[in-house]
Amino acid sequence: MILNKWLSLLLSFGSFFCLTQPILTVYNSQNSPLPFNTIRCIAIQNNTKWFGTDNGLASFDGLNWQVYDTTNTPLLDNDIRALKVENDSVIWIGTMQGGVYRKSNNSWINYNESNSGLHDNLVRGIEIDSLGYLWLATSEGVSMYDGQSWTLWNIANNGLLTNNITSIKTGFNNEKYIGTINGGLLYFDALNNLTMHSIVESGLPDNSSLAIDVDNNGQPWFATPAAGLVTDIGIGGPWERFNMSNSPIPTNGLTCLAIDQTDQRIFLGTELFGLIIKKNNIWFTYNQDNIGLPDNYITSIAHESNQVKWIGTFNHGVIRLEENTSNSLGNYPLQRYSVYPTVINEGQTLFIQGIKSNRASIKLINQFGEIILEDNIGEDTFQLPSFFSPGMYQLIIHDNELVHTQKLVIR
Repeated sequence: MILNKWLSLLLSFGSFFCLTQPILTVYNSQNSPLPFNTIRCIAIQNNTKWFGTDNGLASFDGLNWQVYDTTNTPLLDNDIRALKVENDSVIWIGTMQGGVYRKSNNSWINYNESNSGLHDNLVRGIEIDSLGYLWLATSEGVSMYDGQSWTLWNIANNGLLTNNITSIKTGFNNEKYIGTINGGLLYFDALNNLTMHSIVESGLPDNSSLAIDVDNNGQPWFATPAAGLVTDIGIGGPWERFNMSNSPIPTNGLTCLAIDQTDQRIFLGTELFGLIIKKNNIWFTYNQDNIGLPDNYITSIAHESNQVKWIGTFNHGVIRLEENTSNSLGNYPLQRYSVYPTVINEGQTLFIQGIKSNRASIKLINQFGEIILEDNIGEDTFQLPSFFSPGMYQLIIHDNELVHTQKLVIR
């Protein structure tokens, strides 16, 4: 029993290490006017934070809340799925069944299937390119509005592999990166010429992408639901992937992504493991166990500043997360180990980077808390014996006074 309790504490750190705890402020429907606790999207417009929920749109300026729904606005649907700030006074709002809205101060304009060239009322992604054109991710394809006319790309007229579009991001040269469900990636150049990339066509690791962002080198990054974090090194490949087999990432299933443009940290949302952050080769996490997040199911991320982040959750509202200055600048001197792969075959070599002592030891513990392997390790590799049953195991590294734990899946 004591061993199991000790292990449950260590499990909270996994493959990561977290420094000074950030300050958390949680806003939910119980302690604030937030209309619902599922936050689908977040946008920041000057000092105002916008939250799209399953039951209305909310804004918060740090002191005052305002809720917008079908009872007090022209909104036809309270299920908000996408937000995009255009300028200081204009914000675009995508809904589940009511199309897209342009809100400018107190003026609302709605574009839907009935009154415009929009081909679908479900809008789950919004982008505005460098020409001011509106791009929408819908379940019936990609829609683009240039202010006068609508253009549609879908299976029927452009040979897309799917009409189920998830996300759109504009690059530095007005190129567009577009994610889909089971349809690969769509790339549009500055002249809107389309190129499609899939597992078959270009070796893309996953045909689905739920979120996209671009770093300060113009390189796109993709959060996938099955292949982890993927980036395009070229233009349509080669692809670099970070998954459970080659990195400390604890899951291949990602829900959202946002890059801090100040220090280029990549923030990733997951369903079970909280918020994962990648800074170059350093990985760490914020979750329920190590900093007290109210929910490990992260749905959306927005950067107010280098220190302040807004994190949307599936069940517990929105979190204002204020980091310690040294954390936010990416100085993580306590980050010590990198263990991979985390999904491994019996007899395969395990790589452990960061061992400093020649007296380091490892333990492998099964799901019942039983120590089934204990050995010394003085190098950065360890070959697993060939007698383990498939399942989930816990690797514990003792290196002088430091203790590190890592979940392993043995196949």
